[in-house]
Amino acid sequence: MTTIQKVFISEPIDERGMAILSDKVEVMLAPDTRKETALALIGDADAAILRATTRFDRDVICAGAKLQAIVRTGIGVDNVDLEFAGKKGIYVCNTPGTNDETVAEHVVAMVMALSKQVIRMDRAVRAQQWHERFSPRQRDVKNKLLGIIGLGKTGLATAHFCTNLGMKVIAYDPYVANPLPDVRQTDRLEEIFSTADFVSLHCPSTPITHKMVGQQYLAMMKPSACLINASRGDLVEEEALVQALAADSIAGAALDVFEQEPLRADHPLMAFPQVILSPHVAGSTKESNERIATAAAQAVIDTLTGLVPKHICNLDFFPADKKAKVLHDPKYSFS
Repeated sequence: MTTIQKVFISEPIDERGMAILSDKVEVMLAPDTRKETALALIGDADAAILRATTRFDRDVICAGAKLQAIVRTGIGVDNVDLEFAGKKGIYVCNTPGTNDETVAEHVVAMVMALSKQVIRMDRAVRAQQWHERFSPRQRDVKNKLLGIIGLGKTGLATAHFCTNLGMKVIAYDPYVANPLPDVRQTDRLEEIFSTADFVSLHCPSTPITHKMVGQQYLAMMKPSACLINASRGDLVEEEALVQALAADSIAGAALDVFEQEPLRADHPLMAFPQVILSPHVAGSTKESNERIATAAAQAVIDTLTGLVPKHICNLDFFPADKKAKVLHDPKYSFS
C-alpha cells in the first residue's frame, strides 16, 4: 500500500495551486499561523508551503522529521531558518518572478496617492470639507526624483514604471549594476535620502538592512519627501519614523509592511493622516496569487517526485555531498 504524502500549508493559497496538489498529496491546511499549530501538524508533513506570517525556526523544522522541502510564496525567506534547514538537507525555495511587477505597481500607486493626496481628498468629500479642493498639498510626479534602494527585479520594475511617468530615478545597490539607461546609480545612501522626493525600499531582510532606515537617514530627507516601504517591515525603525512624522520633518509615508504584523490598533502610525497603510498586500493580486500558488505547488510536487525543485535559497548550507549532487543534476536549473 502506497503511503500518501502530506503537505502542510500555513495559510490558504490560490485554487490553481491547490488543484496541482489535490490529487497527488494530502493537504493539511493550518487553522492559524501560530507556532504551536505548526509544531502540532508539521510532524506528519513531507513538505510545507508558507506565506509571510508563519515562522519556521529551528524548533518547527526539528519537529518536521519528514520534511523534504519548505516553499515560501513570494521572494522573502526571512521567516525560515535557512541554515538549519540546509544542514538537514531540506530544500527552502521561493517563487521569484511571480509578483515583481505586482509589487512595483503597488509602489507606483503609493507614489501617486501620496502626490495627489487621494485618500485625504476622499475623506474630505465624505466629511463635507469641499474646501480641500483648494489645498496646496497635491503635487505632480513628473520630474520628481525617486530614490530606489535595492535594484532587484522589483526595484528595476519600479524604476521602469516611474521613468515612464516622467520621474527621474536614482538608485543604490552595492551588489547590482544598474542595467537601465534612464536610472542613475549612486554608491552613497546619503545621496538618496538627501535628494529624493520619494525614497522606496526594495531590500531583503538581513542583519545589514535590519532597521537600516532610522533617525540618521530620516533626518537627511527633505521636508517635502516621502518614504515608501513595500519590502520588509524591519528595514524601518518605526519609532524614528513616528518621530519624523510628528515633527513634520518629512511629508509622509506609505507602508505595506511593518515590524510586527498585524499592526496593532493603537500603533502611533495610525494617527497620521499623511501616512498610507496597507496590510502586506503589495504582492497580492488575483493574477499574482495564481502565479505564486502554481509555482509553490510545483516546487513541492517536483521535490516529492524525486526531482530537484527550482529556486533553492539555502543550497550553500547543505552537506557537501548533497550540494554537489544537486549542482551536478542535469535537470536542475537556478532559473
